[in-house]
Amino acid sequence: MWMPVHNPEYVLNHDFRHTSEQSDLKSFTWTHHDGNRFGVQVLQDKGYILETSFAKTNVMLQDWSARVKVRATGAAESPQAIHLYWYLGIEHNQSKVRISRLPNGFSVYGETSELGKFHMRYKTVNADVKVMHNAYNCGENIPLHLLTDYVKGKLKPIPYTGRGPVVTPIIVAFDPASTACSESSNIVIMQLTLPLPAEVEIVYENLNIERTVTLEGAHFDDLISSYMSDFNKKFEEKFQLKSKGYTDDHLVFAKSTFSNLIGGIGYFYGRSIVKSSEVEKPIYYWPAALYSAVPSRSFFPRGFLWDEGFHQLLISKWDNNISLEVIGHWLNLMNADGWIPREQILGNEALMKVPKEFVVQNADYANPPTMFLALESMLTSMQPSEILDHHSTLKKVFHRLTMWYNWYNTTQVGPLPTTYRWRGRNGTTDRELNPKTLTSGLDDYPRATHPTDEEYHVDLRCWMAFASRSLTNLGDLLGINVDKYRETAEILSDNDLLKKLHWTGDYFADYGLHSEVVGLKNTRVAQNVVEKRRVVRKLPQPQFVKVQGYINLFPFILMILEPSSPELGHIFSTLKSDNYIWSPYGLCSVGRSDSYYLKYNTQHDAPYWRGPVWININFLAIRALDHYAKVEGPYKDLSAQLYTELRRNVVQNMYKEFTKTGFIWEQYNCKTGKGQSVHPFTGWSSLVVLIMGEQY
Repeated sequence: MWMPVHNPEYVLNHDFRHTSEQSDLKSFTWTHHDGNRFGVQVLQDKGYILETSFAKTNVMLQDWSARVKVRATGAAESPQAIHLYWYLGIEHNQSKVRISRLPNGFSVYGETSELGKFHMRYKTVNADVKVMHNAYNCGENIPLHLLTDYVKGKLKPIPYTGRGPVVTPIIVAFDPASTACSESSNIVIMQLTLPLPAEVEIVYENLNIERTVTLEGAHFDDLISSYMSDFNKKFEEKFQLKSKGYTDDHLVFAKSTFSNLIGGIGYFYGRSIVKSSEVEKPIYYWPAALYSAVPSRSFFPRGFLWDEGFHQLLISKWDNNISLEVIGHWLNLMNADGWIPREQILGNEALMKVPKEFVVQNADYANPPTMFLALESMLTSMQPSEILDHHSTLKKVFHRLTMWYNWYNTTQVGPLPTTYRWRGRNGTTDRELNPKTLTSGLDDYPRATHPTDEEYHVDLRCWMAFASRSLTNLGDLLGINVDKYRETAEILSDNDLLKKLHWTGDYFADYGLHSEVVGLKNTRVAQNVVEKRRVVRKLPQPQFVKVQGYINLFPFILMILEPSSPELGHIFSTLKSDNYIWSPYGLCSVGRSDSYYLKYNTQHDAPYWRGPVWININFLAIRALDHYAKVEGPYKDLSAQLYTELRRNVVQNMYKEFTKTGFIWEQYNCKTGKGQSVHPFTGWSSLVVLIMGEQY
């Protein structure tokens, strides 16, 4: 936690920092992070910059240290001094902590059942720096998700009588008299108030082992420098961006983007709340742990099932061991039926970030099985020796995947043989222009206007074809009989059958009860209450859902179509058509001439998958174009041309927006290329690194 030394009332209300929020900082980014041993992060606040870094001494991670540097930028709003808070949270009553002051900080001895005995120091790097104020506070039974409010409530304005470079009549601080820690204290918060520039370090040592050096001072600097050199070397080996001619500024962009994805991996623990058609009321899932990346530290700091498959496409290129551990954690969340909750809201800290209506997970609902994407990518890039090393793990993964796959193949089927249908659509609402399909991952992307059990969805059918093929490949690799999955893969990959079920004559589409003329209209619902409600101006008919956008592309982007398929050629020849989905910034989610383009779904729900450029789908398209450009077929040259142009458009626009704003964004404006919505969003938007490196 930190805040500048300014007017105390203003600071507490506006400039106190703790959790990652979208609106607080001008920018914040990991510049380097290897997912294991070290990381460096830069945070730009109002008139000052913080740099945080950490390093671990060995693969057993017994000792670690962290460093925080703060400097003023020289702007008019720059502070002269900073309050820095470090807190230690104890989760078990059996734990013990003893704290004492040092001339330039604090010393903490502790013991827990998991860690054993440890010693931590929180202090200035330079022992001669004048500490303006130091104090600590101990809290009892303070949940970590309420810690910000607790600390604010304990801070008081006190007179500052010290001398030095900082001129301020008062500072905001803990009362130095309130220092007692009881045996039931579970939180210790330590405050150092320092003139700028300031530099502090936190040193953790496991007292159960012996050491010859302490990870502080110059030794810490040397270790960070060594790790940084290793990171830069490995980054080039993995992604080869220098050899492709990218500039140093492009490398900064790519390394930051990658580091924010891998640096956002977290450990979560808690219980999901679940309902299904088999229980009357929601119930708690079992207590579970999850090691997972997140889409956005500031807005989506939790695990999402379909996002994670995309995340692991990039992380696995860096470290297969991390990816296998993450995938293993996700598969361990599977219930006896083979279902995995699609959104992991584990613990109170995660719960605070989630609107109430999204908390309960429905055990009848699916999410795109993107873990198959990650595993397919991993297996194609693994050396035979690596596959042998991971054979037992991959075998366990295979058996869990078969359970997951079989759950899809029995619960998500459609009304006709080899058709599939997303569950979870609302067929009775008149508040939505087109009822959402959150389970598909594409949320408000237009489907059949009148949801029924008779509709069927082309994207889910393609996901099942891809999963069948991936499961077959993994089984063959492990020497497991997968004939039944091979047979399903062949049926779902039959282009003639796919065309019969989903080809409109111009593109692939869903099928269902659909009206082509609907709109939102102001309607009086009560006295003095007017709301927008849907009006249907043309009766719905069972038909193809003729909406131009991402759904049309799934047989192509998941590479279900044969290289010689006339439908593939038609997709390629029309991809750049006027008012379709091509833009200078990437493929737009809905065509510009479509009636749903940029249309609100309700009175308040802005268009989400109805126009903006999304990087995960663009990655799949670029990946597929690369594939079709390298295999023999009549559209090989056209695919290569489209590949070059689309790849260039996506990379150039994302780089431009990063240099302008300092952020990677959730989506990009189809008209202007401007980054928009959630930021920083270094979940699947980080796939730009693979696009730059042409690693598919």
